[in-house]
Amino acid sequence: MRRCSAVLFASQMTWRGICWGAAVTVLAILPLAADSQGSGEALPSPQSLPVVAEPFAVVPEELPPPAESETEAARAPPVLVGNGQTLTATWADGLVLRSRGDDFAFRIGGRVQVDSSGFTAGPGPGAPPIEGGLNPPLTGATNFRRGRLRASGRMYEFCDWATEYDFANQMTDYNASFPTLPGSGTLPAMKDLWVQVRELPWLGTVRVGNQKDPYGFEHATDSRWLNFMERSFSMDAFEGPFNDGYLPGIQFFNQAYDGRVAWYVGEFKNTANPFGFANSSGGSETVGRLVMLPLFEDEGRRLLHLGVSGRTMGLASLPTEIDPVTGRPGGPMIRAVRFRSRGSIRNGPPGPLNSIYADSGLLAGDWQNMIGLELAANRGPLSMQAEYFGSWLYGASTTDVDLINAGQQPPPGTPLGTVFYQGGYIEALYFLTGESRTYDLEHSRFGRPLPHSNFYRLRDGRPGGRILTSPGAWQAGVRYNYLCLNDGDVNGGVLNGVTLGLNWLLNPNARIYLNYDFTYRDFVNAFGGNGSGGVNAFGTRLAFDF
Repeated sequence: MRRCSAVLFASQMTWRGICWGAAVTVLAILPLAADSQGSGEALPSPQSLPVVAEPFAVVPEELPPPAESETEAARAPPVLVGNGQTLTATWADGLVLRSRGDDFAFRIGGRVQVDSSGFTAGPGPGAPPIEGGLNPPLTGATNFRRGRLRASGRMYEFCDWATEYDFANQMTDYNASFPTLPGSGTLPAMKDLWVQVRELPWLGTVRVGNQKDPYGFEHATDSRWLNFMERSFSMDAFEGPFNDGYLPGIQFFNQAYDGRVAWYVGEFKNTANPFGFANSSGGSETVGRLVMLPLFEDEGRRLLHLGVSGRTMGLASLPTEIDPVTGRPGGPMIRAVRFRSRGSIRNGPPGPLNSIYADSGLLAGDWQNMIGLELAANRGPLSMQAEYFGSWLYGASTTDVDLINAGQQPPPGTPLGTVFYQGGYIEALYFLTGESRTYDLEHSRFGRPLPHSNFYRLRDGRPGGRILTSPGAWQAGVRYNYLCLNDGDVNGGVLNGVTLGLNWLLNPNARIYLNYDFTYRDFVNAFGGNGSGGVNAFGTRLAFDF
């Protein structure tokens, strides 16, 4: 089996010091004054929405001159915050209700994604799981990939909030230990569930609640306009394992130079539970991200994005046994982590129905550090992005938990020292109809694509008249995808994949994906079964949001 090369970093506490030290350094050298605005995901920018014609003032138009004494200051009229509670409806890629001065706003929406997929596999991946084959076995499927409802808003000018729930889930509470354990039904999972205060001096924005931690570029990119049907293998293995990348915690973020430099830092609870709950004995997680745009021209049609992010974390407490009757955990709880990845085209909703392509098995450990490097560029209709991820697990040892999915490894309880895994991808996309990808300066990521013309087909109004057609927008893309879960005697598998994609954007809110993927899997399971071989997959998706 091939091994991942490793460069061991310093101690756990050194990493945590690096994360916080980097944030302090950025604060010290950047002019992030009070007029530097933070970001909120809840609302579109005020410039993108129409201004209501009726007269309104957030603050009094004329204030008295500065008071000459404390008595006079006490008599001065206060500045009003939270005026204008009358809301006016408008459409900005969804229904938005907002006040004249943007002190109050409310938005309700959602997203629906329906997938259909088919597969062919070689003898290795197609073998029974005990012999190293994919588990669960590959089967074609039609299913809801996402089905979310979202409400967000603003109150009293500087306070934003968001709530979002996904109803297309088959997750279990213990999937980080037992990834193919049958789900407990279709239960709504929490996604965004936070409140934030904006425009604080130096800090910018402070957000508290369930949210994405600032690790990785594709992780930050909204699932409504992904380039392909699924993110890279590294999303499963590193960026958002078992929780879709959402964690409860607190985050601080700000920007300078009109968004061309941005920083993010936060403290989170390391939990794999999609319902936002973590046992108090679980590990904490410190995360930081720094982004720079050396080039940003023509509203982002020409840009170069460079970013680096890191995590340092204690491991979550996970169960080692499951009662087959009640489905409740048993046995001792241990500090552990499991690295696994599903395919680039899925055959089931989120949860245990998806085939697992690579799996390290459950590894006990003391601490984990991670690094991420980001590169993205835009030049008119052509765009590209690439990321690299590395993970160091310290004080690792093997376990005997759910070995049916695990790769080849020493007997349970074997000390492993430091285990290093890595992954990455590179992709390029081109708009055949001439559009350019938009860039979201507030969140340092690509934004919603906007077709030059929306798709339609209609007659010119006369009986038997000409049929008029607008094509919408068409985008073609290719991605190379890599993941290595082999290091030393622990071999969770190596994946190499190529994905070809064609996206038809009917309008800014609806698109159709056509994806073909070939993945070669290099994998021997814990019982010596060789599951190596290729997997061909074809998938389509109808996606819309409102």
